[in-house]
Amino acid sequence: MDTGNRTLFRGGQVWDGRADAAIKADLLVEDGVIRAIAPDGLAMAGPAMEVDARGGTIIPGLIEAHGHLSFPIVTYAYHIEDTPPEETVLITMHNAKRLIDAGFTGVIGAGSPRIRSEVVIRNEIDAGLIPGPRLMASTPTLTATGGLNDTAQLHQDRLVAALVCDGADEVRKAIRLCYREGVDVVKLNISGDDFFPRPQGRTTTMAEDEVAMACATARDLGLLVAAHARSAESVKRAVRCGVTIIHHADFCDEEALDMLEAAKDNIFVTPSIGYYHGLIHYSGMPETMLAGMKVREGMEANIATHKALHKRGLRMLIGGDYGLPFMPNGLNAQDVAHLVSYIGLTPVEALRAATWHGGLAMGQGTGLLVEGAPADLLLCNGDPTSDPAIVADAAKLRAIMKGGMLHKAPGGRRAALTDAA
Repeated sequence: MDTGNRTLFRGGQVWDGRADAAIKADLLVEDGVIRAIAPDGLAMAGPAMEVDARGGTIIPGLIEAHGHLSFPIVTYAYHIEDTPPEETVLITMHNAKRLIDAGFTGVIGAGSPRIRSEVVIRNEIDAGLIPGPRLMASTPTLTATGGLNDTAQLHQDRLVAALVCDGADEVRKAIRLCYREGVDVVKLNISGDDFFPRPQGRTTTMAEDEVAMACATARDLGLLVAAHARSAESVKRAVRCGVTIIHHADFCDEEALDMLEAAKDNIFVTPSIGYYHGLIHYSGMPETMLAGMKVREGMEANIATHKALHKRGLRMLIGGDYGLPFMPNGLNAQDVAHLVSYIGLTPVEALRAATWHGGLAMGQGTGLLVEGAPADLLLCNGDPTSDPAIVADAAKLRAIMKGGMLHKAPGGRRAALTDAA
């Protein structure tokens, strides 16, 4: 029977990404988009692939806003730099599959070790040749000499996993080069990070004219700009210059909070609390090492900042620097529950961060279940609007759909055909 590229989810609940609660409804997908959401049930006028959604909730596909798909499972300090480009491409491909298997239908890259590592995998995914989420391919991180990810040393050559740019002209040229090669996202390292000896998290390493040039160049070329910004000054520079996604923002002072609030309609923040959680609970690092990396201090500052930003109405995204041995790609959906337990979001607010807000940041019409939107969705066992931990359990994702195509069908089998009238 020819189903005409139609899939009917019947008998479940639907949460559209914005509402305060799920509603009982049937949902019809046709030709890759959501064609109808029917609270009173849908009488079909033709054949469709039917999915039994009873006992489940349909939600938008998850969106990882801080994707590190190109990073290997790092086992020593310079593992990323030492990984050959061929292996980096394969790593990116495998992680793309892990992410869609975990319910992520969208990823915004947050720094690729090499310019084309994510570009080529995005192209293969878009061509339908390999499985994966919608991927916005990132530049390598743009950093200044001595900035985060500048791991070069005077006494030996090393191809760093970043683009080291000093001055506005070098920043402009680097972005133009990456644009030529096909990227979608510019990633800036404006501050340092306490997990390394230097520069540390409260140190601001990228000059304001460099950040301003990055944003102006990206804007002219239609590229998204995301920034690693832990220090208060790095956040302020990001806001003043027009960065769209600000990762971390741990050490905001009152002025930085005020600036973020004033720009909240144009900005998204990614708390990345999952990284701190992983270091403390999964890494196995002794307390002396965690203290040396100022992990608990940074975590307290991060929580305080994002609790304040939540009260001020900032739009949050999920993305916790997954891609490490103790928190590999595939566990990313744990961030939804982390936003509830650490930052104080409600389960629905946390799900919005993982869906609707991510879709707004991507700008591709995803993240919502409304008529005419791309059919990127999950059928979950139970109701994640009351229990956000559900989305972090791949076994509870009964169906995963991207662009109207079932990546995962209930029970691992093709859904049944229906010809209800």
